[in-house]
Amino acid sequence: MAEEELQTYRRCIGQQLEELELLSSIYCAAGELQLLDAGVVADFNEFLEEDMDKPTAASLLSHLEYVVKLSLPAKQSVEVRVELPHLYPILEQPLVSVHTPLLGKSKEQRLKIDMEQFQSQRRQEDAEPYIFQLLSWLQEYIEELIKRPAAEFVETSAVPDQPPDQPQPAASQLERIWIYSHHIKSTAKRQELIRQARQLQLTGFSRPGKPGIICVEGEAENVQTFWRTIRALRWQKISLVRTEPRQRRRGFEDFSEQLFNAEEGVMNMGQFIRFLEEHGFGYMKSELFGLA
Repeated sequence: MAEEELQTYRRCIGQQLEELELLSSIYCAAGELQLLDAGVVADFNEFLEEDMDKPTAASLLSHLEYVVKLSLPAKQSVEVRVELPHLYPILEQPLVSVHTPLLGKSKEQRLKIDMEQFQSQRRQEDAEPYIFQLLSWLQEYIEELIKRPAAEFVETSAVPDQPPDQPQPAASQLERIWIYSHHIKSTAKRQELIRQARQLQLTGFSRPGKPGIICVEGEAENVQTFWRTIRALRWQKISLVRTEPRQRRRGFEDFSEQLFNAEEGVMNMGQFIRFLEEHGFGYMKSELFGLA
């Protein structure tokens, strides 16, 4: 790793630890802030204490991830999951997701759009940590969002009804895609895969660990939206292995995470192959792993 690049990593990691210390002093009640892997803090401190003449980032095997519980009126709360890429806040944006049953689909979509806009504006203003500002904004925004009627966020079609003699548009086509990732370990990413698939009414599965396998199926437009969205997340390696357009039926009833009794994150290949064959996708063992 070049010295300039190493300096950038050190600066980002140092700022992340300082910001975490600040957040811990603010969200200090029991259960308000929870580190998903406390060992990451020790790894980061070890990285910062390494000699500057060691061009390595071996201590940066994991990301800093935590959950903050924001209190709302009437003893309600929402959970905000935060995953910080190594080059946040200078070059990368955090992956932030809100988990709550208090918002319906339309309000959840509006929240996601406005939160992305908030983060984009912060990035344009400066390259300083902003998680506390984001959490403060979320707490106020969600409180107001809950009060607003859901009908306010439902988009109505401006297209007039077609006369009876006009041909109706063709039925939407089903599509299925298979995605291969070097690994899927981040809790935030795993939650985001499930949330995106269900929000887009897609079926299929995700297999976390190493390697990571994702299959989604549904309306072609929604499938492509899913691929664009998750591809934009930070991955070591991710690729679209196969696209199956014009499908007549779905192969799965819903979208879920499949673990296949993994040990230390490594897939049980025999169980996975049986799973594919049971669903009629035995041909994918060749596409994914080169197996005959």
